[in-house]
Amino acid sequence: MVKTYKRETAWALLAGLAALCFYDLQQGGGTAALEWAKLFVAPVVAFAVAAFGLDAVGKQLMSKSPSPQDYG
Repeated sequence: MVKTYKRETAWALLAGLAALCFYDLQQGGGTAALEWAKLFVAPVVAFAVAAFGLDAVGKQLMSKSPSPQDYG
């Protein structure tokens, strides 16, 4: 299986978004960083949800161990 780095990319994007918000707070608010953060909130969060959700689904579907229902 090839590693795609979706989760790592999602963490990096979330960290960048948090850095923009933190920078705006340090500058007293109302900077251009806040406008960029507002612009990136929806796509970054959507990517993160998709990356972590697809990972969870993939781990459940590709599991090699039998589920409890298979024993009875």
